[in-house]
Amino acid sequence: MKRSRYATPIFIIGTHDEEGNPNAINAILREMSCSDPQHISISIKETTSTHKNILYNEAFTVNIPSQTYIDEIDDLKIECGKHEDKFTSSGLTPVKSELVDAPYVMEFPLALECKLVNATEMGLCTSFTGEILDAKWIESSC
Repeated sequence: MKRSRYATPIFIIGTHDEEGNPNAINAILREMSCSDPQHISISIKETTSTHKNILYNEAFTVNIPSQTYIDEIDDLKIECGKHEDKFTSSGLTPVKSELVDAPYVMEFPLALECKLVNATEMGLCTSFTGEILDAKWIESSC
């Protein structure tokens, strides 16, 4: 068994800002909150660009990377989306979803395209629940 450098799964949330620029952030997956229709919940701090973008576009993607991209994932944590184009700085490629107003990451093997259905404030974070409209399995990324 190969050991991972990170202890828990990493999820990258993709959004667009008001001008259509792509953004990405590491996030905590709260849960698969419903199976029919499929829903997923994530928690995002209110102070982030991603929080604002999700509320504005009512959409986000959940991207699940392979271990190959651990350095690029670290770059996404370090940079601030308000001041830096995270995709350019990390070298990752945003792909505009055809179903929701949010990008997914071309290099990552799995992307869930989600339409916002609920936002619940929880202290410093907001729990966003999205209906999964599509799941993209990108074989060349595996």
